[in-house]
Amino acid sequence: MILTIIRVFSGVSHLIYGLLALFMPFYINEFERYGFSELRILIALAQVFGGIGLLLHPISPKIALLSSCLLTLMMCGALITRISIQDSLEKSLPALIYLLINSFIFIKSINKLK
Repeated sequence: MILTIIRVFSGVSHLIYGLLALFMPFYINEFERYGFSELRILIALAQVFGGIGLLLHPISPKIALLSSCLLTLMMCGALITRISIQDSLEKSLPALIYLLINSFIFIKSINKLK
């Protein structure tokens, strides 16, 4: 039950963030600050599809597994980016938390598929 709640939370969060990154000026500016303005649309779409993939777990656990792996890698990259641009711990914490959440989902999903 906890895993389902965490999976839905992460899926919805990434879906919303991906959509915001596509259209909202604040997030468009943030991607410029990160140095990824040219990759913003690709990253945002990956977040949208990753979020949807997590939400599809009841239909396809394998898609959810791939999505949790993708989002884990993306959050690892996000954390590295935050560190490299010398963001504060406060600004870096969401990337770390989502890295841990998606890693947890990925590991638990692998164990359930065995």
